[in-house]
Amino acid sequence: MRWLRRSRGESAAGSPPNLNPRVEEVLDTWRQRTRSTERNRRRQLAIYAVVAVQAGLAAGLAWTVARRIGVSTHNPIFAPIAAVGTVAAAVGQRLRRVVELILGVALGIAIANAFLALIGRGAAQIGLIVTATILIAVVLTGRGGLITQAGGTAVLASASMKAASGVEVTQLVNAVTGGTIGLLVVIALLPLNPLRVVHKAAAPVMNRLAAQLTTTGRALADHDAPSIQKALDELRNMGDELTRFSDALEGAREVVQLSPERRHWRNALQQYRDGAEHLDRVLLASRGLTRKSVALIVDGETVPPLLPEAITSLGLAVRDLDRDFIAGREPHRTRRLSLTAVCHASRAGRSDPGLSGTAVVALVSTIAGELLQATMIGRADATRMIRQAAD
Repeated sequence: MRWLRRSRGESAAGSPPNLNPRVEEVLDTWRQRTRSTERNRRRQLAIYAVVAVQAGLAAGLAWTVARRIGVSTHNPIFAPIAAVGTVAAAVGQRLRRVVELILGVALGIAIANAFLALIGRGAAQIGLIVTATILIAVVLTGRGGLITQAGGTAVLASASMKAASGVEVTQLVNAVTGGTIGLLVVIALLPLNPLRVVHKAAAPVMNRLAAQLTTTGRALADHDAPSIQKALDELRNMGDELTRFSDALEGAREVVQLSPERRHWRNALQQYRDGAEHLDRVLLASRGLTRKSVALIVDGETVPPLLPEAITSLGLAVRDLDRDFIAGREPHRTRRLSLTAVCHASRAGRSDPGLSGTAVVALVSTIAGELLQATMIGRADATRMIRQAAD
């Protein structure tokens, strides 16, 4: 069995061999990404578990209510369909989704009923009805949600309705009932905690941004261009996190506006909304900063001693901003770290850096200014504070 132990990379004494540092770095990167992916999956599962419960509750209530109101049909299938569609709609778009559901159901039923009277029922007829319904929906509105709903309704109507059965009005009422109940469930009966949703969506964005800025600062001090390039690649791949953060903000805004129980979180949510716009700009400027940092090293320019410290301070400022948002406290440390970064960068700029170094100094001030504004400091005040720190 000795040869088997050696084939697994162990020495005769059973201890692992000395691995190449580059191999260890690759493995560490993979472990970090795996842990980050698992955390994101757990966050999403926690949110979608609540959404699943909301959908089940909405479907059951919609079916019950539609069966008991006077104008309902014996099989009010469109009520739970509309309810589930409303719950499953993209957060922040549920009001629009209800309107699209109602219009789509009305259009699909009307067109299907008209075609059934003319061409009858069958596989070819259903295909023709769906094609005609979608084309008409495109011509009338061009909205994706309405087109999808109209096509799906046409399939159900073609397969279950009798020609000229006169159920258009009752099924339309079912759709209105289901959409309304779905909206009530997600807004009033079983709403998600809007701040918790936003916290979970914001954490990956801010943690990743802080980590890459910190990595860039340390790598710049070590003249490690490959590590900075890796940080740049990570920053460029943050589109999905930003999209989820934006969707979470819109959904939270919708809940806070329409749910009386959640309105007391309006001020805390507004802080996130104001900060999100500046975080987008921080990300764009950070990409430029890392790109110029790579050029600084590759072109052989001198790295001023305080410039890496300035970039590291920005990473720490982003990290603390996330913690302050979650704790609901005044972000004093974020402001201090941002201004400290400006001081370091200003002193580094006085040592006559090269073209790329000068660009990095300017980008540090740009990022610091956006971070100050993310802490609820006005643009004019932030600009004045940046100038004072630089002087």
